[in-house]
Amino acid sequence: MKKTTTAAIAATLGAALLLGGAGTLAYWTDTKDASPQVINSGNLELGQIDSATWSVQQIVGDKKSDAVKVDPNNFRIVPGDVLTTTVNVPVTLVGTDIKASLKVDDIYWESSSLRDQLTPTVVSINGQAPVNGAVTIAATPGQSTVNVPVVVSVSYKWDGATQRANNRGEFSNSATLRAKYVLTQVPVTQK
Repeated sequence: MKKTTTAAIAATLGAALLLGGAGTLAYWTDTKDASPQVINSGNLELGQIDSATWSVQQIVGDKKSDAVKVDPNNFRIVPGDVLTTTVNVPVTLVGTDIKASLKVDDIYWESSSLRDQLTPTVVSINGQAPVNGAVTIAATPGQSTVNVPVVVSVSYKWDGATQRANNRGEFSNSATLRAKYVLTQVPVTQK
């Protein structure tokens, strides 16, 4: 009898636990999947930077000649000349709130004796004077890629006070200019 009584009590407790004391065995529930949410990435990229057209101007003191277009492969630079070019740098900025710093990170000459006489300068990037070699640019609404103009000049200093006895080697020499451009995302709050 003891086993039967114990079994009956256990069955009654089990039923009470299943009912939860409320007298019901059911509760309602429902689930639905949300519509898929696609999040797309923006993009930051430099395109192919092509060669540019150069012009030359003789600048000595406060006197300047008119600027004339030249082919740098056939042109022979002399003291007082300032070569200038505008390089169009294709910049892709895709994103609602994207800004980037465009910098001419390294502008240098390949080895030659002429390079010691030439001074390269980044005059402007996107119409602004660069700060530490860089300018901040923002995405252009409706356009993913824009050409950012970078103006570079190369000066051959005129030193009218110092005569050079042997200058023929400089004129028969050549120097190859190289430039490296870097595009880096910056916070939208940066100016």
